[in-house]
Amino acid sequence: MSQMDTGPEGPTATPPPAQPDTMGLGTTSMGMQPNVAAGVSYIFGWISGLIFFLMEKQNKFVRFHAMQSICLGALAAVLWVLYSILVVGALATATASPNAAAGGLGIMGMVFMLIWLAFFVLWVVCLIQAFTGKWFKIPVIGEMAMKWSGANPA
Repeated sequence: MSQMDTGPEGPTATPPPAQPDTMGLGTTSMGMQPNVAAGVSYIFGWISGLIFFLMEKQNKFVRFHAMQSICLGALAAVLWVLYSILVVGALATATASPNAAAGGLGIMGMVFMLIWLAFFVLWVVCLIQAFTGKWFKIPVIGEMAMKWSGANPA
């Protein structure tokens, strides 16, 4: 429960007390532990990443993980669109050669399942690393997230 202060403008709510910095990651402008905020930014993919990136103004650790979550979600969306295009193309060729199209769809389906399994494992690793307070950078995506979030780990 927050207490109300009265000032010249009338009653105003006092911000939540800052959480103590137990991991050396600094404080957040949202009143959360940085590792919790960074971990939660991965939970709903790019959506939670975007929310935390826009809400957090000062903590570079949280902003980095939020941006990395956005980038990971964007990459997943691009791969989904490419896969959808390939499936539509394979289905279009099914009229000319049904046996070849069926084989191609089966192979594409297996490859796609392996890609999504890799994405899931990477997502879990990012989630764990963020919740434990570690600067974990995915190759290429992590570098972009570092640059775009303005983060620079100590």
